[in-house]
Amino acid sequence: MKKRVNRLALLLAALLTLLFTVSCSPVDRNYGVESKPPETASQTESGAEPRKIMSSDRVMSKYLDISLFDEENYSSVYLGKRFHIKASFAGDDFTAPMKFSAMIKKGWKLADSEDWNEDSPVLACESVDVVFVREDGKKITAVLYNSSNNSVKLKKCYVVKMRFENDFYANPKQYSDLNVNGLNNKMAITDIMDTLGTPSHFYGVSQESYYLDYFISENDRRNGISVYINPVEDTITAIEISYYK
Repeated sequence: MKKRVNRLALLLAALLTLLFTVSCSPVDRNYGVESKPPETASQTESGAEPRKIMSSDRVMSKYLDISLFDEENYSSVYLGKRFHIKASFAGDDFTAPMKFSAMIKKGWKLADSEDWNEDSPVLACESVDVVFVREDGKKITAVLYNSSNNSVKLKKCYVVKMRFENDFYANPKQYSDLNVNGLNNKMAITDIMDTLGTPSHFYGVSQESYYLDYFISENDRRNGISVYINPVEDTITAIEISYYK
């Protein structure tokens, strides 16, 4: 009997020792948390590789994300087929293409020329460079295009391109008010991108003469809008609209 009591006492002592040891062990703070493998060097570096700079132009890089352009300064950005050209110049509204008769109705007529008049024949798919003038002396250079398969008179052709000169800086008191889809006489170069976005193409004629082309679509890379700029003066010198029909 005495031996059985001693064994029971030893068993209780061992059990108490085990419970005391477990209750004093530190808490596992990671219990129930999914473990993560250590990050590798490639994972800690920035994800995307930097774009390769193809364009060698260092004038427009001050105004554009130059990495969007290839070695010929073309990007993959377009106005879109649904884009509608809206222009006003010297108080009159214009769009492209536009009927010849609509120009006449607004008071614009062909400037005197030894080469062309409104009854001159224009061959199929032929373009003609002309100048429209108004009684007050305002001028618009334009292109007329015969989109038919037959020869027609000049007055039956569509006006597919118009160029509006910005005379604000030459004559700030009596300039011709100009607005093309939000672009106006007084805007700086960065305002062009803020208004129309990234151009489809740009070209530098000289340090003081560049132009930005906005194409209609990838399949129609004729200019919808071209903005002529002077990067030295940070000014718009002219805006051209075009849409062939």
